[in-house]
Amino acid sequence: MHQEVKVSGKLKEAYTVETSSRLHYLLADQSISDGGLDLGPTPTELLLTSLISCKLITMKMYAKRKNWDLQNVFIELQLIDNKDKAQINKTVQFEGSLSEEQRQRLILISERCPIVKMLKNSIEFKLL
Repeated sequence: MHQEVKVSGKLKEAYTVETSSRLHYLLADQSISDGGLDLGPTPTELLLTSLISCKLITMKMYAKRKNWDLQNVFIELQLIDNKDKAQINKTVQFEGSLSEEQRQRLILISERCPIVKMLKNSIEFKLL
């Protein structure tokens, strides 16, 4: 499946960046201690936010298709940036009447979301 997503960005003051996608605008920034104005999440926090969003949507779609009683899911991610390879630790909590097997299946399914696939595979960057 071919999917094209376009996002644009421009610098504002200090390290603040305004990005847009379709009709939505977001700010990214660095913390004050890193010289930014702290007007938005850092790029790393936005990446983790994208990852969590993709995982949660994938879980919800799967549970809905299976008619499972998934009321809510809470995911917390923590990035450990080792010099050789980054590691993301996660915790997952479910609300709803789910068996342990269903919970484990949802966690497994969340690893198949498009953002996880993109991050696990190599990404080619091309200057156009």
